[in-house]
Parts: sequence; structure tokens; C-alpha cells
Amino acid sequence: MHLPPKAFTLLEYLICARPRLVTRAELDELLWPRSYVARSSLGRLVAELRAAIGDDARAPTMIRTAHGVGYAFCAEVASAPVPAGLAAFVLTWRDQTYPLGEGEHLIGRDAGCRVVVDALGVSRQHARVEVSGRHALIGDLASKNGTFINQKRIAGPTPLEHLDEIGIGTAVLTVRQMTDSANTQTIYRP
Repeated sequence: MHLPPKAFTLLEYLICARPRLVTRAELDELLWPRSYVARSSLGRLVAELRAAIGDDARAPTMIRTAHGVGYAFCAEVASAPVPAGLAAFVLTWRDQTYPLGEGEHLIGRDAGCRVVVDALGVSRQHARVEVSGRHALIGDLASKNGTFINQKRIAGPTPLEHLDEIGIGTAVLTVRQMTDSANTQTIYRP
């Protein structure tokens, strides 16, 4: 099932936070950091997500609403392996999603790259991701500004993990591992 990146991020965050109620303010900051959006934007996104997953706001089985406060994921969750032929990893940048299946995938400004990132400081062919089964490695292609994983410059082929952040130039791409072995990231809140 296809979900827009923001709806996918919302679903993933609610599932990871379950059964905790997630406040509207927390979700606004997650989905639209340091931006002003209409108060109704989150409600529209939740309605879009509910429609995609077949949940009903009047009799919710997956996403519970605490009116005026926030939302909570209330369904049972089980993980399943990714069927053969589907992408084991997904990269997201801005509102673009790039599924990565078996093999090599170039990241850069060049239109021939699998992941096209037109941002300041990104080389034509900046980095290469190689996916093999449930594993992925990223390597810099002698780019002028380097490749970073979670804000640390890489010196050679480096394994990618679920929710790693790839920094190239001024762009930051998020890695999602679409397998049952992906670890849940611990979120620390003040």
C-alpha cells in the first residue's frame, strides 16, 4: 500500500509510541518542524491515514483520538518479513520516497542517479548504496563535501540501519529498513 511520506511517518511514530497518547504539539513538531501550519493540517493527515488503512474515526480499531489532545495507536502489532522482490530499504528526502531493492543505487544531482538530490553541496554522483538481502552499505564516491551518517563523516563503506540519517551537501535523507529485523529507535524527550 502506498502512503505519502508524512502519512507514513505519522503511522510509524504512532506505532512506535503505542500505547502512549501522542500530543498534537509533538506530532506537529515531528511532521512540520519549525514551520507554521494550519491547525487542521494534522486532522486532515490523520483522516488520510485512516482512509488508507481502513480505520473509522467513529469506531476506531487502529488510531484512537483524544479530542483536543492527540492520537494513540490502539491495534495489535506484528511484524512480517518483506516478500521477495520488494524493496528492503527506503530513502526519504523532503516529500520524495526512493525504494531500494537488491543491487547498487547512486545518489546525487545527476538525472541518471536512482536517488536524485538537487541540493547545495551535492555532487553529480555523490554516494552509492549497495543492498544485499537485509543489509545495505553506503560509500562516498570521492565527493567534494563528503557523506555523513548521523552527522559523522564516513571514510569507507558503512552499514546502514533503520532511521539512520544520510547527510550529503545540505540534504539529509532518512533510511527506513522495511524488514522484521528493523530496531525501534528510542526517542528521548525532555
